[in-house]
Amino acid sequence: MASSIENPVDEPTYLEFFELTQPPFARPSKPSEIFNSEQYSLLMSHLTSATEQTDCRVVIYGVDGLGKTSLLNRYTSTLDDEVSFATIDETCVDAKQFHTAILRQLGFKDITGSVHELRNITKEFLINRCMADDPVLLIIDNAHLLKPSVFRQLRWISEIKVKGRRVLSVVLAGSTDLMRVIESPAMSTVRFRSHVDFNLRVFTEDETMDYVRHRLELAGRIEAVEFSNEAQPLVFRYTGGIPSLINALCHALLTEAHAQDSRVITDDLVRTVADRSQLLPHIVPSRRKGRRNADPDRNIAVPDEQPEERITERTAPRKS
Repeated sequence: MASSIENPVDEPTYLEFFELTQPPFARPSKPSEIFNSEQYSLLMSHLTSATEQTDCRVVIYGVDGLGKTSLLNRYTSTLDDEVSFATIDETCVDAKQFHTAILRQLGFKDITGSVHELRNITKEFLINRCMADDPVLLIIDNAHLLKPSVFRQLRWISEIKVKGRRVLSVVLAGSTDLMRVIESPAMSTVRFRSHVDFNLRVFTEDETMDYVRHRLELAGRIEAVEFSNEAQPLVFRYTGGIPSLINALCHALLTEAHAQDSRVITDDLVRTVADRSQLLPHIVPSRRKGRRNADPDRNIAVPDEQPEERITERTAPRKS
């Protein structure tokens, strides 16, 4: 079985050697540390639109490791107390928990009652907010993992309307499996006035190295290490442009470079670390249409993931 490359740790042994002030390839500790790729700016504009009006649906989907939860957490961190929003994820497992979480984040306290009573409270509140021209945004992370009972509540709440317009907007984020859920017969009937299906793609080769430089800059020294011209495309090939894999591979590269007393990442070093970890290249598009190239062995050894990040639940609602 393929072994995995080591994940970034809290205090890497190479920090002093490279004159870095913090681990460069650990998960960002602040939302402001997110790498602003071109598609990130576009996604933020879609989220803003969904926040400022009702009857919008934004679906964010892509392979694991792209940082969808981090992006959502960064966005919600920019929202002030006057914005009505609530967040849930797959840890919400039934109807009562669904309505309780939403009402609590929208300002209700000491929430009790049956599911029927909670549904009525939710409906009345959302109608009042809509009539007051105060949009409500519901963000659901890891939506592809939701229980059917929770999806039933989502369908129900999405059908509440005032003057033909839905009373809230919804953002759903998840893996590529999410689109199959959205397009299923049960969900396909829920049509929002405005809808965006946003496929969050992996980084390009140029974006991969821009991301690496961004992380080094955050750690205190962008010139801490030099990636040779031959090494740069290999970092992209062995990670497929997936941020979580870039973090793991670059951490392993800096660890090995430190062991060799070198501040240069060469193509040989990348291949050595990848071979030791049994990490094999991703398939990359060929320049010719209709064909795809890859190194002889196409399998990928995926590193063990860091502790899973969770969508940040709102803790300071303004309404009561």
